[in-house]
This record gives sequence, structure tokens and C-alpha cells, in this order.
Amino acid sequence: MKILLKQRNIWMMVLTLFILTAYSQPLHVTTKQIKYTNELMEVDLNIPIVSGSINQSFQRQVNRLLRKESLDLKREVEKQARENMAISKKEGFPYRLHAAVSNYEVTYNQHGILSIPVTLYSYTGGAHGMTVKVPNNFDFHTGKSLQLSDLFKKGTNYKQVITNEVIAQIKKENDLYFDNAIDVVKKMPNDQPYYITSDGIVIYYGLYEIAPYAAGIREFLIPFSTLRPYMKTKLAQ
Repeated sequence: MKILLKQRNIWMMVLTLFILTAYSQPLHVTTKQIKYTNELMEVDLNIPIVSGSINQSFQRQVNRLLRKESLDLKREVEKQARENMAISKKEGFPYRLHAAVSNYEVTYNQHGILSIPVTLYSYTGGAHGMTVKVPNNFDFHTGKSLQLSDLFKKGTNYKQVITNEVIAQIKKENDLYFDNAIDVVKKMPNDQPYYITSDGIVIYYGLYEIAPYAAGIREFLIPFSTLRPYMKTKLAQ
């Protein structure tokens, strides 16, 4: 009986070590490209495909989500393109080729945590195109998407720490921002868009949220050295 119990304990230790080792390895991310041009639009989609996780079910879910983000963009632009081309033919004015472009960046890929913001660009014939950055932060240990609030201990004033840092950075380039930018930052929601890097967490705001279009998507790096006392998970040392 003691021998069986000892063997079982050894097996459990080996299994635990295997799982920890597997999660400590970076995931693999490759690209599926969909690229073509027709009479309606230019399409250049770069879709990330995640592999190498021991959590296969969650991996499939993540890949479906990442694929959907780009394909939804293409469908929306294509629908608008068909409508606008019909109007241009009817009214007799030139049609401007529409565009749907998606790109991504793997900003963090350690210990089962993957941060992979996807940038979606669309042009539908106006003065300029629109760019949206979609936050994608996943914990393959727990099998869930991570909102900003999920990274921090309950009851901590992490939002105040982050907003103070963002406001301090805004004040260094105050002329770039709308007059109400600081008020917007102070109302930070639990699902505030962000992504993770090896240096810290990047909080960002979309076009027109806190600054004019020309200022682009505004990003603010909050270093781990500032955030670590409030965090549930040690992301980078």
C-alpha cells in the first residue's frame, strides 16, 4: 500500500512538473493571410493562428475569435462597398476603392499568458480610413479572456494608480489632447482596452476618444515596477 501511494505521489509530481513546464513554454503564433483586390475593395488580412497549447479546447476558441475579428471587418467593408458602388453608378460619381486590412502583434507570450492586439483598418470612401485596435489577452491556464480588472487583486486601488500614471503622461504633451481627456481617463472601466508587454501594461484609447484623429491611437505604458504590488499574477520580472 505504501509503495502504491509513493508511486502515485511520484506520478503526480511528474504530471505537475509536465504541466508547469508546458505552460512555461511560449505558444506558437503563425499567420494566415487573405489578400486580394477586386472591383470593390482591397483586402489584406493577416490572421494569427495559435498552436502549441495543452489547453486545446481554449486554443480552438481563441483561434475562432481571432479569425472572426478579421473576417467580420472584411464582411462589413464589403457590404458598405456594394452599397456605395451602387450609389456611385446611380449618381454618376467616381467610386473609391474600399479597403479592409488587419494586422497583429504578439506583445506578450510567456507562462501561458498571451497578449495579441489586432489592428483593424477600414476605408469606405471618406476623407480618411478608420483604425481600431482590438485587445486580445488570454490566460491559457484558466481558459479565459482577461479584462484589465482580472489582473489585479480585489480591493486594491489599481485604477487610481493607473489613471495617475496616464494623466501624468498626458500632461507632458497636453496640447495633443482634447480638453476633457483627463475626465475620460478618470472614468476608466473594468474592461479598459490594454495589452501586455515585457515592460508593463499598455493602456490605450481609440481614435477620437481623448485626442483628434491626427494624434492616432494614444498609448500609455504603465511599468510593472509600479503595478506589481497590486497584481494577482507575476507577469514579467
